[in-house]
Amino acid sequence: MTRRLSHFLATLYAILAIGLFRCATVSYQHHSVGYVAFFAACSIGFGVAILHHSLQRDELRAAHARLDAATRPTQDFATHQDDAVRLALASWCCDPAVITAGADHDPEHCTRKDSTT
Repeated sequence: MTRRLSHFLATLYAILAIGLFRCATVSYQHHSVGYVAFFAACSIGFGVAILHHSLQRDELRAAHARLDAATRPTQDFATHQDDAVRLALASWCCDPAVITAGADHDPEHCTRKDSTT
């Protein structure tokens, strides 16, 4: 939403700058020096606003990138998942515990505890 509004605002600035430049040329054709200066200054002002707007947009994107980098966890997800799998496998005492997938299994009284190592 913000990106669309930002592009719309930049486009609006450009259209207004072109329109004011057109007013300045028509005023020049009618030999109205005061209006030429006013419209030309406004047109240049909108051109500067477009430049300022684009620089702010670039700074905002850079700030978003820095914020993303700062809030991203430093630990690699693959390593974290590997550690979780290693811990889960270490807690299983035998193949039937793996096969039962959540059924009651008492590792204290496992009959196949020594046969899997």
